Amino acid sequence: MNALTVVSVARNMVVTGILCAMTISLASCATMDPITARRTYNLYTLQDDVELGRQVSEANIEEMKKAGVRINDDPVRVAQLREITERIAYVSDYPDLPYEVTLFHTNIVNAAAAPGGAMMVFEGLYDPEIGLVRDEDELAAVMAHEIAHINARHVTERLSRLMGLQLATELIAIGVESRREDTQLGDILRTVSVVGAVLWMPSYSRQNEYEADRLGLLYMARAGYDPRAAPRIWRRVYEEGDRRDRAHIFSTHPASRERYEALNELLPYAMEEYARATGSYPPDYTPPPGFPEKAHDFDWRRHRP
Repeated sequence: MNALTVVSVARNMVVTGILCAMTISLASCATMDPITARRTYNLYTLQDDVELGRQVSEANIEEMKKAGVRINDDPVRVAQLREITERIAYVSDYPDLPYEVTLFHTNIVNAAAAPGGAMMVFEGLYDPEIGLVRDEDELAAVMAHEIAHINARHVTERLSRLMGLQLATELIAIGVESRREDTQLGDILRTVSVVGAVLWMPSYSRQNEYEADRLGLLYMARAGYDPRAAPRIWRRVYEEGDRRDRAHIFSTHPASRERYEALNELLPYAMEEYARATGSYPPDYTPPPGFPEKAHDFDWRRHRP
């Protein structure tokens, strides 16, 4: 074994050792998430979430201002959004986070959440006649979904996974470069890692979306909003024709019909939460056979669709 081979073997052992140490370190960070009752890891603290969310919110507001978009220019709608947010946040798992909602006056049909409590709502989401969201309960369903993302800490969980992936790729690339004495293959590996992150690690996975749907349904019911609004939104979407439904295998989100069916399955349990919070069912609601007895042992954390 010549000197060059010895050096190469030594380098490979170092890289392997670092990878093993990194794997053990990440595994040791894995814990049972108290919100979703699944095993995960997050390298960020809750305070990190808050700071990251503040930066994201400020950056979005600045970009919208540059584009000439009006912000929080409808006092009635802003007050409504803030009241909904306060009620739902109060019954969430992290009620003390600094929740804040910003209204952007554009025709975009969307709402979004940054880590730590910052949320954005786009005006195109709501219209009482033709909107995706048409009444206060439906608006509450959307806000509850976003608050669920914040409580489940989906963004910083994803960032933690990306950090692990990128570190592993960099170490492998260094190892390859040391063996081959060139950088081309290492650069290819880095490129594949970045592309793979975009394709396979979207902002929210389907699991994340189902979790936010499930927890959001629980939160809105406990806040006293009629949970029937949540599946109603998704039934409207698929009945009116959601283009994502035709190619939902490649979508980062579940198909709208699947989301409707999953929410509808949970609805009797959510109605029991609503009845406990408000003191009664809505006048036009009759529980299905077996309820409320079936709801006694239902675990919102561990349920999987």
